[in-house]
Amino acid sequence: MLNLAKREADIAVRSVRPNNPDLIARRLARWPMALFASKAYLEQHGKPVPGSAFEGHDLVVYQGSWSGSQSPTSPTLAGEPTHAGRIVSSFNSSLMLRTAVKAGLGVGELPIHLAEHDGLVQIWPEPTRGAVYEIWLVTHQDLRHTARIAAMIESIASAFEDHTHHTK
Repeated sequence: MLNLAKREADIAVRSVRPNNPDLIARRLARWPMALFASKAYLEQHGKPVPGSAFEGHDLVVYQGSWSGSQSPTSPTLAGEPTHAGRIVSSFNSSLMLRTAVKAGLGVGELPIHLAEHDGLVQIWPEPTRGAVYEIWLVTHQDLRHTARIAAMIESIASAFEDHTHHTK
């Protein structure tokens, strides 16, 4: 990730809200998440049983949510303990996580509309922990009123609004 505070970039689109007071963040999207797997994975392994802690299943996880808000001694995926499952991959990119689930590497937690767009199968009917995937547009506070930056920010925000309205 480029450092906006050091002016390595003017604008960034991120999945994590920055905590630097010099940066201005605008939430572009807030998407509910659920557990998904590919059809091929499910044909080979079946669906995980709620309450089984993913016994006999391969898991792919996102490093940011995996190591951040959850206790490393009792990690969960969609509110389900994972100690009986096998973590086969951990990614620092949501795009790579999505690609891994599509490729059949394992079960993963993804934004619902993106996973459905990819033809993935939702494992359980409801997301149990109410997780959301947020997209943030970030810029340095000194640049937000610069005409070219303001125009680009509005263009990016408009594209997200158009996409959100078309996927509902």
